[in-house]
Amino acid sequence: MKAWTEKLNDNPIDWLRNSNPWTKYKTYSDLLGFKETDRELIEAKNDLINDENIIHLANDTKEWLTISPTRNNDPKITYFKLKALAEFGLRYSDLELKETVDKASEHVINNMFGVRGQIPEKPIKGKKYEKPDLTTDVWHISPCNSPLITTALMELGVKNDLINNSIEELKHKWTNIEGWFCHFFFVDGQFNKLQIGCPIAGLQALEIFSKVPELKESEYAKFAFEPIKFHKDYGKSLYYFGRSKKFWTLKYPFVWYNALYLADVLTRFDFLKDQPVIKELIDWIIHAQDKNGRFKPSSIFMEYKNWDFSNKKEPSPWITFLCCRILKQYFG
Repeated sequence: MKAWTEKLNDNPIDWLRNSNPWTKYKTYSDLLGFKETDRELIEAKNDLINDENIIHLANDTKEWLTISPTRNNDPKITYFKLKALAEFGLRYSDLELKETVDKASEHVINNMFGVRGQIPEKPIKGKKYEKPDLTTDVWHISPCNSPLITTALMELGVKNDLINNSIEELKHKWTNIEGWFCHFFFVDGQFNKLQIGCPIAGLQALEIFSKVPELKESEYAKFAFEPIKFHKDYGKSLYYFGRSKKFWTLKYPFVWYNALYLADVLTRFDFLKDQPVIKELIDWIIHAQDKNGRFKPSSIFMEYKNWDFSNKKEPSPWITFLCCRILKQYFG
């Protein structure tokens, strides 16, 4: 613990322990290593599942993909909310989340969890565009949303053949640097030119591989990292993902491709410790803290306006916890 706390201007642990329920619980479990049988962690978990914000978010997830998302980075999409709950420390047995888990497991395509909506099709010149019916019972899988559902269910503690099959399927989709690519018409041209996978797809695959011991340092994980490495070296937008101001934001939930999400996942892997992109991310985090070793959000989602990580004027306990965990994962 000493090594990573030395990178902070001051130790924020006591501040985190006395903050909101989600930060307090994860500080005890992830930073301080308390066990589930420890009284402090039990009390923190009780506060967590009785918090109004947590209860409201859990209730939101029960309306599982009732309409098709119109964009992939919409924080209102229910799998983002379910993933956030899992990251806060909830399990599928809490707050009737099993109901959501069951709904998320209803649509499985080629061993991957499906999402509602039509696969995008290229407009036909001269033909009038007709808006799709967002409530149509059509489902598909893609590399930048299906893995999110697997990750959320794993983090919630779900263990079954559906999860195992989705992990195995994802592994087989990352046997080269091209990986699992969507080949939608608006990105396929760049793919044909560059022949490299998508960085957000690689990141989401890495998030799953980081949770499976035999896959954590595997060739599949190394292939999934290649698009991220390429993106840094490329130095410009790749499949609409950039590395400008919007990328360098302390922002939560992890709805889209940004530096904080990248740092949280990549620092879990030993084989990446010396990669320039990791060192760049760690240096950015160290320099983003204030004199008290705390971190303010630099961008927010209004969907979460009542949460601590959606107030840019004050240090956020949750953002601070995430940065502390990243430093702990890296410096160990």
